[in-house]
Amino acid sequence: MSTHREGVLMSANDAPVPQWRWALPVGRAIGLVVVAVAALKASPEGHRVAIGAALAVCVAGAAYGLLFARPLWGQRLIGLVGLAGGGVALAVIDPHGPGWLAGAIAIAAGLVRLPTRPGLIFMAATGVALTVAPLVRGETGQVAVNASICGGCAVLGMILENSRSRAVTAERLLASEQAARESAAEAERYAERQRLAREIHDILAHTLSAQTVQLEGARLLLEHGQPVGEVRQRIESAQRLARDGLEETRRAVHSLRGQTRPLPETLQELATTAGATYRQQGEPRPVPAQAALAIERTVQEALTNARKHAPGAAVTVTMSFGDDHDEVEVCDDGATGAHAPLSNTGSGYGLAGMRERAELIGAKLATGPHAVGSGGKGYRVWLTVPRNAPSAS
Repeated sequence: MSTHREGVLMSANDAPVPQWRWALPVGRAIGLVVVAVAALKASPEGHRVAIGAALAVCVAGAAYGLLFARPLWGQRLIGLVGLAGGGVALAVIDPHGPGWLAGAIAIAAGLVRLPTRPGLIFMAATGVALTVAPLVRGETGQVAVNASICGGCAVLGMILENSRSRAVTAERLLASEQAARESAAEAERYAERQRLAREIHDILAHTLSAQTVQLEGARLLLEHGQPVGEVRQRIESAQRLARDGLEETRRAVHSLRGQTRPLPETLQELATTAGATYRQQGEPRPVPAQAALAIERTVQEALTNARKHAPGAAVTVTMSFGDDHDEVEVCDDGATGAHAPLSNTGSGYGLAGMRERAELIGAKLATGPHAVGSGGKGYRVWLTVPRNAPSAS
């Protein structure tokens, strides 16, 4: 799988490779042929056939092992063995010829292109063969020269392999970092979509459901021939809810931007609008924007559920400011007997949204029935927000 970006061919397993990548192996092949021809012309007259055959083996091995071999290291090894074997043969035929060059290239390439253990074995075998090859012709002085060349090329190959390993590691780290950045960006986008979904539910579900109740009431009044004044009152209530919804939308936008009005003022207005009683404990202090929004939405949802499931019940909103945490509690007394557990009614998105908000800021949410007075049974929503609550993303 490959993709093109800014003139670079990107492979799924390789680093960025220029589109002119064919030029390097072609240049190597041309250079190899030129060196082989030059060595053949410089060779002694009586050994040109043997030297030519050895050079042909070197060229074929280099081409297969270094230029055109498949990624499998076994295939590379076959080509490098041909290159090293041709070099040793050249060293046997003419100890002062170019055999040392072919062997040296094979040693360095073996350390770079083969796995560690096969590469070391290949280096040792080639070095020993190339070092003792001049002894066949009695050239003892060339032994030390060839040994030095083999040792130097072995060091060079190790340096090249170390550099290549570092480059591969750096490329993998860059790829991992890029993947991590993309994952973080995707997670951020997902979190933002979740937050917007919560805002849409908390505003539209609350406002539109109340409007639906008012408009449905107006329709029923008209069908039963009730006075126009009562119908008008219902319609005006629906209009007021629409205006309140627009105002809540503006507040939500401000909250998402980190701009909020004082929390007690907001909760007081919500309680008054819902016909609930607002109480405050402790000295008010600034609350982070996301924590304030979570508290506001929790109170709003709890008041909506109280009207839906316990119509006519007395509802109390209590905001407590503490030293290390803030608490908000919404309770109804269930006096009408129409109360039903919220988890068993409706879509359940309201409670799920409250829990998600609480988790995002490290808060704790508790919901459930509670005893009121002498045997009364109401419902309570209780949110505890720590002072060091993290901002939701």
